[in-house]
Amino acid sequence: MDQTSTGTLIRNLRLKLDMTQEEFAHSLGITVSTVNRWENGHSEPSKLARASIVGLSEKRGVTIDPVTLTMPQAQTQTQTPAPGFEAYAR
Repeated sequence: MDQTSTGTLIRNLRLKLDMTQEEFAHSLGITVSTVNRWENGHSEPSKLARASIVGLSEKRGVTIDPVTLTMPQAQTQTQTPAPGFEAYAR
């Protein structure tokens, strides 16, 4: 995978986690400039950093593929409520 698309995936994941670059970096134990370099395609996360990203996302309730850093399709789609739920939603 090229660095630009990896950076885009990391940025999208960070935004999905509702985190700033600073919060994301602090949670991973790295510098903000490292996150910035990843997101701008100037460098790629190491295997250890990828494992940390996966662990952080899972702690925050988002499952991602550890190799591609992509989210499964099921998480990007909205779920429909169970039949009969509409009565409780009023």
